[in-house]
Parts: sequence; C-alpha cells; structure tokens
Amino acid sequence: MNLRSHSISFLGAACVAPFVLTVAAFAQDEDIGSLVNKALVAMRAHKWEEALALSTKTVNDFGKNNPQQLYGAQFGTIYYRKGICELKLKKWDDAMASFQTCYDEFPNAGDVAGGGNLYQKMALLKWGDAALGAGDWKLAIQQYEKFLKERDKTRDKYSKGAFHVSMAICRYNLGQFPEGNDNLEIAINNKRRFPTPDAAIVAGFQALVTGAVLKGNEQVMIDFIDKNRGELVIPPYEMQQYSRVFMKLAGDAVGADMNRAALSLYQFVPSTEVALDDTRVRLKAIGDLRSVKDGSNVMVKGTLEKNLEMLEAEMRGKKMPAMVKLAAAAFIHEKAGNVRGAYSSYMQLETYYPNSEKREDNLFNLVRTASIMVPGLETQKYAERFVKDFPKSAQIPVVRRLMLSSLFYDGEYELCIEVAESMIETLDKGTPEHDICLHVLSGSYFYTGEYDKAKPLLDQHVEEYPESLFVIPARYFQASNISRLQFWSKAAGLLDNFLKDYPDAAQNIFLPFALYDRASCHFAEEQAEGALECLARIIKEFPECNVVDQAYNLRGNVEESIDNDELAEKAYLRALEIAETRGNAVVAGESLYSLVALLGEAKKGKEEDSRLKEAVPYADRFWKNYADGSPYKPQVAVAQVPAFYAVDRGEEALNQLRDVISEMAKNPEAFGLEALINSYTEAYLEQYTPEELKEHYYNFPGIRSTDRAARALLRVAVIGVFEDVIKKSKDAARVRSGKAMIKVLFQQLKTDFALKNLTNFILVKVGDYLRLNTSTPREALPYYEEVLGRSDQSYRFPALLGQADVYGGLKAGEADIDKAIEAFTRVYDDSQEKSEREFSLFRIVELQMAKGDYVAAAEKANVYLDRKTSGFSKFSAKVGLLLANSFEGRKMVNDAIAMYVKIWSAHMGNIKISAPAMLSWMKLSWDRNQSSKDPAVPGDRQGAYEGGAKYIKLTGRFKDKMSDEDLELWNEVNKRMQTYEANPNIKSMAEIEREKAEAR
Repeated sequence: MNLRSHSISFLGAACVAPFVLTVAAFAQDEDIGSLVNKALVAMRAHKWEEALALSTKTVNDFGKNNPQQLYGAQFGTIYYRKGICELKLKKWDDAMASFQTCYDEFPNAGDVAGGGNLYQKMALLKWGDAALGAGDWKLAIQQYEKFLKERDKTRDKYSKGAFHVSMAICRYNLGQFPEGNDNLEIAINNKRRFPTPDAAIVAGFQALVTGAVLKGNEQVMIDFIDKNRGELVIPPYEMQQYSRVFMKLAGDAVGADMNRAALSLYQFVPSTEVALDDTRVRLKAIGDLRSVKDGSNVMVKGTLEKNLEMLEAEMRGKKMPAMVKLAAAAFIHEKAGNVRGAYSSYMQLETYYPNSEKREDNLFNLVRTASIMVPGLETQKYAERFVKDFPKSAQIPVVRRLMLSSLFYDGEYELCIEVAESMIETLDKGTPEHDICLHVLSGSYFYTGEYDKAKPLLDQHVEEYPESLFVIPARYFQASNISRLQFWSKAAGLLDNFLKDYPDAAQNIFLPFALYDRASCHFAEEQAEGALECLARIIKEFPECNVVDQAYNLRGNVEESIDNDELAEKAYLRALEIAETRGNAVVAGESLYSLVALLGEAKKGKEEDSRLKEAVPYADRFWKNYADGSPYKPQVAVAQVPAFYAVDRGEEALNQLRDVISEMAKNPEAFGLEALINSYTEAYLEQYTPEELKEHYYNFPGIRSTDRAARALLRVAVIGVFEDVIKKSKDAARVRSGKAMIKVLFQQLKTDFALKNLTNFILVKVGDYLRLNTSTPREALPYYEEVLGRSDQSYRFPALLGQADVYGGLKAGEADIDKAIEAFTRVYDDSQEKSEREFSLFRIVELQMAKGDYVAAAEKANVYLDRKTSGFSKFSAKVGLLLANSFEGRKMVNDAIAMYVKIWSAHMGNIKISAPAMLSWMKLSWDRNQSSKDPAVPGDRQGAYEGGAKYIKLTGRFKDKMSDEDLELWNEVNKRMQTYEANPNIKSMAEIEREKAEAR
C-alpha cells in the first residue's frame, strides 16, 4: 500500500463538508454562482475530476482581472476547493499552488464573518497536506507549524488526530524519530477524544516502521511497540483490512535483519480463523442496523459482509496470513539459532495448512529441522511424505540425505543399512548425497558389528572425501573398526594419526573413545605403559564421558596383566561404582566378573585362600542384580567355581554351570559356551570317568536335538578329554583306544554338523585336527574360512594361523606361500596371543626361505632371535638354522659357517637341528678350504672332519633312542665324516690320538 496516498486520502476527506458555507457569497452572480454550486455538488458526490474541471473553469473565467477587487477575499475559497480536488486526485504540485494562491492572494482585510476568505488559514493546513503527498517533508512541517500559529482557534477547526499523524509521518521520513513518536503518541493516546481513526494510526505506524528499516534503527521500533502495544492493537474484524500492511512491514523488517521487530509486527496480525469469528460476532451484534459506532470507528454492516466473504475465501485459499506468519516465524527462529522454534512452526504449517501454496518448501524445511530436533523415525515419516507428494522436486536428493543422517544419529542403524544400500548405487560419486550415504552405510555397519563390511566402505569414504563434513567420525570409525577386526598394529597407527590431527575435544567428540581404542591396542600388543597412559588421559580429561567406566575396567585388565593385582582391584571397584551410578548394567556386570575372576582364581597359600572367598559376594551380587541378559553370565559361572568350592558351595556352582550351559545352548550365537563346558567338564571329571562323561554329554539335560552348536561343543569337550588321556596315559592300549575314540568323534562332527551350525571354537578345533592329524590337511580350509567369513571376531587369529599353515604346507606353490605369509603376518602383527605371534613369525621365516627370499627371511629371523625385543625362544634353534641357511643362500660363506657353528654347538642333542647344521658347516668349510695360521688350530678341511667326528662320538651314544628321521640325519653326518676321513690329506682321529699319546 502506498504510504502517502493511504494517509492523505483520509485527511482530504475531512475537509469537504465546510464548502457549502460559502455558496451564499456568490448568489448575486448567476454565472459564477452556478459554476460554484455545480462544483460543490460534484465534490459531495466525490466526483473529483468533474469538480476540479468546474473549479478550474471558474478560476479561468472569473479570476483573470483582479478577482480580489471584483469579488473580494471570498474568491480565495474557489482556489481552496480547487486545491481540495487536486489533493484527492494526487496532483500535489497543483494543489500546493492552489492553496498558496488562496493564502497569499486572498487575505482577509478584517472580520470575515460577513463573507471573507473563510479558508485562508486552513489553506496552510492543506498546503502542508499537499507537500506531504509530494514528499516535501520539511515544507509540510513548516506549513503545519505556521497553520497552528496563525489559525483562528474559534473558527479554524481541523482533525487533530490526522494532523499529528501527518506531522509524525514527516518527522519519520526525516529520521526525526523522537519528534515523530511524540506526534504519533498524541494521536494514539487521544484516538477517542480527537477522534483518530485506525486508518490514520496505521498510516503513521507504517511510516515509523518504514523509516526505521531505512535507517537501520530496530530499537526505536521495538521501544515504540512495547510502549504503545495496547493502543496499536486493532480488533480482528477490522484488522483484516490492514493485515497485509503489517505483513509487508514485518517482511521488510525480516529483510533488514530486524528479527525481534518482525516477530512483534507479525503478532499484530490475527489468524484468519480469529478474524472470521470476530466478524461473524460483529454482524450478529449489528442485527438489522446499517451501521454502529465503535469507538473512533464505525462498523458498517455492508462492509462487514464483504469482509466476511473475503475471509471465507481466504480460508479456502492457499495463502492465508497465518501461513505467511508461521513461515516467517520459522525463518526468524532458525536465523536466531532457535531450531526448535522453527521446527514447531513448520510442523504447524504441515499440520494445519496442508493446502499452502508453499507446502513443498514448508515440508522440506520440516524434514530439515526435524532431522536436527527429532532425528530418526519422525524425520523418516516426513521425508517419506515429501518423496511421495513431491517426487519430481529438486530437493529429493537433499531430503534423502537428511533422512539418512537423521536415522543414523538416532541410532536406527539397521534401517539405515536398508535405505542406504538401495540408494548408494543410484548416487553420483563426489556429490554431497553420495558422501553422506557412504558415511551412513559404513558407520551403520560399524555400529552393528559388521566390521568386515564396514572396512572397505570406511576406507573409501576417508580416501574419496577428505574434506567431508563427516571426516572426523569417518576417520574415527575407520581406525576403531580396524581395532575391532584386531589388526592391532594398523589400528594403532590410524588412531595415533587421528589423535594427532584432531586433538581438540571441543571439535572432536570421539577423542575419549579414540583414546580407549588406542589403550586397547596397547594392551593387545602387551604395551602396558602406553595403555595406562591413554586410560589416565580419559580419566583425567574426560571424567564425565560415556566410556570412563569402561576405561577403569580396562585399566584393571592392564594392571592385572603386569601382576598389579591391588591396583587392578581398585580399578574394577571404581568402574563398578561409576557404572552403578549411571545405571550401566553391562559395564557393572563386567566389573563384577573381573573382580570374581581376580579374587576367585585358585592360588596357594593362606592369604590367597582368604581372598578366594572374597570373590563369592561379588558373584552373588552379579547373579542377583545383573545376570539377566548380561554377556558376562558364562564368564562369571566359570570364574566363580574355585571360590564356591572354597565356601562349600561347589555343588551349587556345578549346577549353575549346567543351567547356564542349557540356557546358552538355545542361542547358536552365544559367546563363551565352550569355556562353560570346559569348566563343567573339569568339575565333572572330579567324580566321573571320561567314558561316563561321554555318555553324560551325549544326553546333556536341557539341551535339545536342535541345539546343534551346544551339542557339537560337548563333543569337542569329550575329544579334549580323550586327548588329555592320551597325553597322560602310559598304557599303550589306553592310548590306542583314546586315539580311535577321537577319530570317531571327529568323523561324527564332520558328518553330523553343517559348518554354519558350528561355533567358531568348534570350527577351529575340527580344522586343527584335520590339519595336524590327517594326511589331507587341506580339508581343514573350509572350517577356517567359515570362521574368517563371519562378523564374529572370536577365534579369528587361530583360524588365520591354521589357514596359513595349510597354505604353507609341503609342496606349496608360490601363490599359496604368498597367501600363507600374508595371513601369518596378520596374526603376528595383531594377535594378542604370544604363542600365535611366535609361531607365525617362525613360519614366515620358513616360507620366505622356501620362496628363496633370503634377505627378508634373515630380517625376520633376526627379529625373532632378539629376545629382549620379541621375548620369543620356542623356535630359536629352527630360526637360527634358517638364518644360517639364508647366509648360505646369499653366498655369505663366512657368516653361514659362523652361524652353523652356533647352532650345532648350542643344540647338539636336538638331532633335527644339529645334524643339518653340522652337515652344512662341514660342506662349507671343506669347500672354503682355508688354511690356519695357528698350528694349534686345524684348517677348514681338517676342522670339518674333526668337528664331524666329535659330533658323531658325542651323539652316537643316543642312537638307540633316536627316531627313524633323526637316525637318518645322523647317518648322513657320519657318512660325510667317513668320506672326509678317507681323504689322504686328512689326519684321522686315530692318528691324532696316537700322536697325542706319543707326545704324552
């Protein structure tokens, strides 16, 4: 709405009525009188063009020859009426000229009661109105002030409300806000006394807002509204005609970043429903009357009826003010950081105004804000509605992206996988949609324990989107996922880089979790100091984080591993305290299990026995408060057995073990069942024979025929018992019987149980048996591969080790050897079991020698033989022999000879080692054939012979106890020694002894 026309149209209308007062003054001149009367009639009929034409004709026809002398000052009233018509027609400059003529050229000489220029001073007021219309604010103020100074207070009546509004409008446009406020507040505060119509007040307020926006002065607007809110509020039935003005003003305020003022302006506009109800009430109150006065306004029945029709049409339309208000309010809330307020506004728009012409935008914004405020299923609901209702919208990719992120951060990982898997192939790489889809899919696999599936996706995300908004979680997921796969060394490197790149906890919410994972890597690699350092940081820097209770439990594990049992106990107790305070039942159960295992371990000595009994209250506390659903139930059942026997509750412990076995047997994925069965087996054999155990396990109470995993575990336990019998028995018949039983049991396992029905433990057990005890070790591969293909990480390294050992067996081709080295390397790098790592490193050396890669073999052999670093010794003799072989393979004869001497001299009694070392040493020394400068030291060939002869003499006494394989090796050394002895240049041992005897 145009500011000036809106206000002046009202002000001009107030000045029409007085014109009739001057008709009598022209009665003596029929021609001029006729024109004046016709002009007045046209003005009363609001025919301003006709009235202006008549007034102009009057001025042109009768105002040329000194009208002041001919007609007197009263002729000025014609110019005044002409100016009024020009005001109405917005001919501002013409109007100002007419009012100036009226004032300047037709002054009153004296008393005007008898027929002077009645409007001379009123012309000043209207001159100001015309200047206001023309935008000449200073001139308007000047004329208004002059009018107040010169007017006849008894005769020159004017609308004070309209006058002060006009003054306010001029002041605001000149930036004179305090003065303008004074004028407008006078009009507002006296609206009923003056009176001042709402239209005039709205015009003045509109000028205030417009001026404040232009000048960037939001506070002056807010102050005025706060001070005059009550007087500015217009009844809903009447506000309908001004609502669009206020909406426009509020929109301008939003555009000028005046959000507080905009909200205040929107509050003035009632909803369409409220305005409609109020209009109906007013019409009912009017009844049959045409109009009723309402304060300074008049309620006209016809106008109300028209407004009613407009409001009803508005209710059926798609652009009600309430829709605009809510959308604007949402925008303002969000701009101010109040996302919750924005979400609420968009939800109201979708709920109450589904026919809005802006519904696509509104629903999209609802999805967007919902993904922040109520991520998950609520966001999915709105997102699916958007995709259904606006399938061709350009916002579809963004909506899907928001839906994914919302579901992800609400923990709906299974649903995320379902949605993201179907979506990711349809998205272009390098787009934000592909970025978030890849992040959500990989992260969901990570959180659901699908670590093998997560790994390539996480690697892809980190590589392809280094600048992603999700780079921090992606980097953490990648590193943590590798640790869950137990690639400890690789995970350690990734975690170290992550902690280095994102050390600020304010930006990296994963910092304490990364420290916990790094501590786990240290612990797995037997680096207690590093683990304790990471855990200390968590406890000190993040005492309120979600993982602090777990950190205390891990600290207890680390302290226990280095025999700091007292510190371990304190850590477990602190973890228990925090977990119980937070209601974290799983961690509390873990703490109690750790305490039972620590205190309940069977030890010797009175002090240890008393501590053994202290485990019982912790076990009882576990069963009372945390056993239901706890993953530590089997561990506690196993760990408590010695303690329960110590307090004469052994039968109770045995029964509890049996009950837990029966319970867990129903879940084929149950972890720890094998430990339970092994513990139960040990206790059962205290009273029964292995044969009775076999019968008991084949008919175990509570285990159904469909509980295949449990039944298979029971059979493996029986196999283990008979394996132990074989080891301990000296009765040959007993040994043969045991071996036959084991063979039968393994055959039953192979035929009775499908691979998918066997637990990882059983698969590895059967695989190891086939690998180590049969002539067809490759039959073990499917068992190992079944373990490695599962998300369950248990027994992964034993399976890798077995698989590698099969691939690296006798007559292995180069491709299989490479596979074996890769798997053994993985075990060596990441296994927590020292025995697995040691065997893997030894086999790596063997296989690299088999490939002819002597340099790599020597490098790994030196790593193994460095006991201070590796701590290995079991295969030292074999590795030493292989190192000597590597020197020989590289033609490093002197190094090889020296190494062979070390081997056969240190391991003389180990024929499998010493004999090959002796053979190689003798041959290399013979071929080198260096003479000795020291007469007391024989040359190479004589030394080779003498060394071989001494070896045969020292080891020959054990010939009758040697295996066939050892005896064959021994005979080779003896044969070579005899060959050398036959050489005429060699002095035999008999000659040497004879010479010594002669010398004596």
